[in-house]
Amino acid sequence: MRTKILPFLILLIIVSSCLEQPEIIDLPEEEVELTFPDGFNFKTSKEVNVTIQDNKQGVIYELSYAIDNHRQLLGKYNRLGRSTTINISIPSSVEEIEILQVSGSSTIPYYFQVPGNTLAIEADLNSNGARSEAFSVNNDCIDRLYAVESSNRGFWSIDLTTGNYNETVLPLLEGGGSIACALDQSEGLVFYNVGRTLYQYDVVSGAFSVAQEGNPFNGSYPRLTYYEGYFWMSNGTKLYKVDAVTNETVASYTVSGFVNNNSGGDLAFDSNGELYLACFSGLYKFDSFGVNTATLTRISAENFPFQLTSMAIDREDRIYVATNDGNSNLIEISKEDGSYQILKTYNHKINDLTAWRCSAEELSQQDSDNDGIIDELDDYPNDPDAAFDVYTPSALGMGTLAYEDLWPVQGDYDFNDLVIGYRFVNVMNSSNRSVRMEIELTIKAVGASEHSGFAIELPFNKTDIESVSGQSVNGSQIALEANGLEASQSKAVLVIFNDALDHVSANPGEAFVNTVDNENAAATKSFNIVVQFVSPIDASRMNEAPFNPFAFSSYNRGKEIHLSGMSPTDLADPTLFGTDDDDTNPILNKYYQNVDNMPWAINVIHNFRHPIEKARIDKAYNRFRDWGRSNGTSYRDWYGDNSGYRNLSKIYLRD
Repeated sequence: MRTKILPFLILLIIVSSCLEQPEIIDLPEEEVELTFPDGFNFKTSKEVNVTIQDNKQGVIYELSYAIDNHRQLLGKYNRLGRSTTINISIPSSVEEIEILQVSGSSTIPYYFQVPGNTLAIEADLNSNGARSEAFSVNNDCIDRLYAVESSNRGFWSIDLTTGNYNETVLPLLEGGGSIACALDQSEGLVFYNVGRTLYQYDVVSGAFSVAQEGNPFNGSYPRLTYYEGYFWMSNGTKLYKVDAVTNETVASYTVSGFVNNNSGGDLAFDSNGELYLACFSGLYKFDSFGVNTATLTRISAENFPFQLTSMAIDREDRIYVATNDGNSNLIEISKEDGSYQILKTYNHKINDLTAWRCSAEELSQQDSDNDGIIDELDDYPNDPDAAFDVYTPSALGMGTLAYEDLWPVQGDYDFNDLVIGYRFVNVMNSSNRSVRMEIELTIKAVGASEHSGFAIELPFNKTDIESVSGQSVNGSQIALEANGLEASQSKAVLVIFNDALDHVSANPGEAFVNTVDNENAAATKSFNIVVQFVSPIDASRMNEAPFNPFAFSSYNRGKEIHLSGMSPTDLADPTLFGTDDDDTNPILNKYYQNVDNMPWAINVIHNFRHPIEKARIDKAYNRFRDWGRSNGTSYRDWYGDNSGYRNLSKIYLRD
C-alpha cells in the first residue's frame, strides 16, 4: 500500500508574514489522507478589469496591492485618454488596490476596494480622496543618496540617475564620524549624529553646524530618519519620535517582531508614509503602533548573507542598503519579497544612508524617443517602441517550478527531480501593449537519473510571435518552426531545452545536481529568452505568467508533466492518462493529479528551497500540510524560515 500524502495545490503564493527563528523539527512519519472536492481548481487569484477615469493629462499609473501589509507592484501603465482600462490578476484575498498617479508635478496614491469576487471596478481619480508627499524644489535635481562613515569622517553623495552609482566626495564630517544620518529635504539639511550631538550640513552652502544636543539614548545610535517635522531614532528594540525643533521626545515604543537579531540597521519612510526598518536580521516593515508598542513584519523570507547597517528609499520607492565592511556594497532590496542585488562595491566603509528624492516637477521633461513618456519615467528612454517593464514575480525576485518526473507513477514527492527558477518581464509600449516578453530561467537542481526537457505553452496565437531567441534545442526529438516555436503544435509552445543534463552536471563522484545536502553545490545554468511579437499585443494576455510550463521526457516527447489542472499540448501522448497513479479526467478539467488530487509539479512565486533527496515535501516543510488543509488560507508563507516551519536537515541549503 502506498503512503498517501497531503494533496498539493498549484502554488501561486505572494510572500508575506512575519518570519521568526528557524528550528529543526522532525515530525513523525505518518499516513495522511486528505481529499479535495471534485472540480475545485485551487485558484488563488482573480482577474479584475480596472477602468481609470482621470481628467489629468501627461500622467502614468503604477498599480499595486498589499498582502499582509507588503506592497506588490504590478507594473506601470500609460494614461490613454480620460478613460484607461487595465486588466490585472491579483490574489483572491486582496480587497484593495493602489493606483499611484505620477505626473510632471505630483505623485498621488489612490485606493479602491475590490472585495470578494469583484470582476470590474470604476476607479475615478477625479473625485477619490488621496494623499501625496511633496519634496522641495532643487534646480537641476539629481536623485541621490548621502552616505556617512564613522572611522574617517567620510561623507559622500551617490548619483542614482545613471545606473553607475558614482560618488562625489563631500567635506569631512565636522565633529567626528557618524553611524546615523537623515535628511530634511524641505530645508536642504543632512543631519548626522556624533555621540550626544546632532549635526547638520546645509547642502546649498556646504556649512556645518550643531542642530541639537542630547538624545533619548544619551549617546550614539544606529537608526535615524526624518519625516514631517520629527526625527525617528532607534536602537535594538527601542524606538523614539523626537520633535525636530524642540528636541523633545513625543513618543516612545518598544518594538516587537524581530527575527533572530535586532542589532544595527536603519529606518526610512517610503512615499506613502510607511516606515521600514533594516537590521542585521533583514528587512522589516512596521505594521502598527500602539501607545508604547510597535510591531514589525519581516519582508525577507530568510536572513541575508550580509549585515544591513543603513537604508534609504528613493523617489520610486526603491530600497537601498549598504554593508559596513571595509569595502561596502551598495545593495537594492525589493519591497515585495526581500530579493536583492548588489549594485556597486566601494573602496571605503558606509555606515549610513539617506535619500534626496527629486519631485516629479523637478525632473527634466525631455522625451528623447518622442513616445509621450518623459525620459525620467520611461524604462526605455531611447526606444520609441518600449516604455515600461512589468515583472512576474518582481523586479528582483524569482519564482520556482519544481517537478516529480515519474508521472504517471507516483514518486517520492521531494520535488527536486527538476527545479527551475524564473522571472518574466513584460515589455510594454506607451499604449500599454506588449511588444516583447523576456524570460529569465535557471536550472537550479536535477535530482533524478531520468533526462528531462522543459517548455512553456504560451497564451498567444502562433502568428503573434515573430521570433524566439535564447533557447537551446538539439537532436531529433524536437522540431522547430522558422520563428523558433515548436512545430506540429496548434498553440504557441516554446521549448527552452530538451535535456537539462546537457547544461548542468553533478560534481565528480556525485549522482545528482544540488539535491544532496553533504555534497558541494554544482554550477547552475541560466537562459535569457526573448519572445518578440509581430505587433504589440493586448497586455492582459500576460497576466498569468508562468503560463503553462511543463517538463517532458528527453527520450519520449509525448510524456509531458504539467502543473495540476493544466492541459497537455498537442504532442502529449493521451494513452498515458489514467494509467498507474494518474487520475486525469478531461471532462472534469482535471489533469496531472492522482485520485487524492496530488500533482506532479508545483509553482511557488518565490525563491523556493527544495527538499533534499527522498525528503517528502511535507516533512521538509512542517506547515505545508496545515496550509493545504486550510485550502490555502493559513500559513501562506509555509516555505519561509519562521520558527518551526522547516526541518533544515531535509532542505537543500547550499545554493
